[in-house]
Amino acid sequence: MSGVEEVKKFIEEHDLDVKILQFDEPVRTVEEAAERSKTDPSEIVKTIILIADDRPIAAIIQGNRKIDLEKLRKVLNAKYVRLAKPSEVLKLLGIGIGAVSPLLNSMKRIRCIIDEKVLMMKKVLAGGGSEKTLVLIKPKDLAEILKPIIADISKV
Repeated sequence: MSGVEEVKKFIEEHDLDVKILQFDEPVRTVEEAAERSKTDPSEIVKTIILIADDRPIAAIIQGNRKIDLEKLRKVLNAKYVRLAKPSEVLKLLGIGIGAVSPLLNSMKRIRCIIDEKVLMMKKVLAGGGSEKTLVLIKPKDLAEILKPIIADISKV
């Protein structure tokens, strides 16, 4: 099953009110997503896969911010936190880093953390399971489904 098919199935299973946006050009980065969707980077979220004490973690932050590894480490009470390698992301989720979506069933198997600033947004664009797909979703819906830790884990 492709990443987009998995995302569509996830949306159906959870009866989510979302809009799927398909693009002719890649939207792998926040910059590409902002340009193609004509959206401010603050209204785009990135789902970052990390490793904390040998366990996978998914962190969701606004596109105009950066992950603060030290804040994240403290929230998790971990000895170390690092970005997952592309090969680790592929093995864990079955898709590449430019296609990661919070709307994958595999996300429910790993600990998820949403930056508190994301929940202040009414709607955000998130990865849609391929390098050319985004999903418009309410952050509160993400929080209801993923049951994340909500904390300040980003910086400018």
